[in-house]
Amino acid sequence: MAATTLLTSDQFLALPEEFDQHGNRIKDELIGGEVVKMAQPSYLHDRVKNRISRVLIRYLDANPALPLDALVETGARVSDSDTFVPDVSVVKVGEQPLSSRIYRGSPELAIEVVSPMDTAKHLKRKIDAYLAGRAKAVWVVFPDACSVMVHTRHSVRDLKGDQSIDDPLLPGFSSPVAAFFELT
Repeated sequence: MAATTLLTSDQFLALPEEFDQHGNRIKDELIGGEVVKMAQPSYLHDRVKNRISRVLIRYLDANPALPLDALVETGARVSDSDTFVPDVSVVKVGEQPLSSRIYRGSPELAIEVVSPMDTAKHLKRKIDAYLAGRAKAVWVVFPDACSVMVHTRHSVRDLKGDQSIDDPLLPGFSSPVAAFFELT
């Protein structure tokens, strides 16, 4: 078995983009120095991601004094060996030039919607890397179970149904987890 060549984030970001036979960009991330190809997200995955984004954007629009913004699929150079594309992230506004190709550092809140192709090893590595950076929390969303695991540096909470998800980063924000999965 051939050894995997590990890359730095800078080397990874310098690679040319790859496209499939239909001209679609092949998505990939750098996880622990390893380039990991990402499967095309499912319709369910995209719907859940977009629903969470809308819930957060409504909250942020109602709280304009907070210097935060919600981003969908914006790349983040989290460390020297980790460059991810969180499904949704909440970042501080004004910390980075708008001309940046990707976000430098961990977002304040990273949200990963789990796909069937995600491995426990890669999810764990991503959670650890986000939290080792400046992320206050990582929400790991499980569409099939309609649940969310909230990871912080000091705890993990598993939430479902009518249980409310809140976050100290988002004062006054509270939403039943079920709202993330209302897709009708």
